[in-house]
Amino acid sequence: MPDFKRLLLALCLLLTFQMASAQKMERFYSSAYSDTASNYTLIVKPESGNVNGWLLLFPGFGETPSDVLKETDFPMKAAQAGYLVTLPYISNNTALLLSEARQKQLVQLVQDVQKKYKLQNRKLAVGGFSMGGTTAVKFTEHSLASATTPNVSALFAVDPLLDLERFERTVLKAVQREKSQGPRQMLQMLQHMLQKDFAATPVQAPEKYYTISPYAYSDTANTAIQPLKQLPVLLYSEPDVANQFNTNHRDLYDLNAADCTAMITDLQSMGNQQAQLILTSDKGRRADGSVNPHSWSILDVNTTLDWLQQHLK
Repeated sequence: MPDFKRLLLALCLLLTFQMASAQKMERFYSSAYSDTASNYTLIVKPESGNVNGWLLLFPGFGETPSDVLKETDFPMKAAQAGYLVTLPYISNNTALLLSEARQKQLVQLVQDVQKKYKLQNRKLAVGGFSMGGTTAVKFTEHSLASATTPNVSALFAVDPLLDLERFERTVLKAVQREKSQGPRQMLQMLQHMLQKDFAATPVQAPEKYYTISPYAYSDTANTAIQPLKQLPVLLYSEPDVANQFNTNHRDLYDLNAADCTAMITDLQSMGNQQAQLILTSDKGRRADGSVNPHSWSILDVNTTLDWLQQHLK
């Protein structure tokens, strides 16, 4: 890496650290978990102490809260705007999907945070990146269909995986195409996790996944997203087909953009005029400077904060 790029990266990380240190941050341990090494929630408090609303923000697969702070300044900017931000780190954030047991843990976590920080009269927005976005969407659907969870007032996600049937088929295709062990190992891990939690995979029992997946394209009744018909929903995706094809030999079926565009289209056809999709171009960058359309950076911070202000007031 050229020296000026190293310097730029160092300055960015320094600014992120300085911004983070200026915020009031603390670890919160919910009664839902016992292993505090791999189960905790990072709380970022508003500087002023006045809470305008609160955000439940799920990191991506395997991401820690500190990883999120390196990749995006959104949590810090949200806290500056008066929101209390909660970043869960649950079982090392390696769960593939929201099983019933994990859903109950998240409900307990939300209730514990709400009680500890006196948020009963504050509106809640839920968001997440990648697999964290998967959790955000499914958690919100459960919340709106249940009286046991604080209601969600707004939902946003950054390039989330939504359709588990599509995802399993793309992994199956990757195994067929590739001679390397990587895709095969991913398929084995995916099928093992799904079999463990749900006793079947989406290809084996697609109808079962109409309620398990956050969204299922093949479900013409749109079962999973029915609770979202009147909710403000904002999704980000960057369908950089050339990058994905040339770099990773991935096709259009591999991209989460397929799920995002289809879900928002269906929500709008169901009458939800507050369902919005933002497709970005050339915004995907990781903290190390590498180009990757599947990144936190495609989230526009100011646009999202304006959107939150509109729906959490």
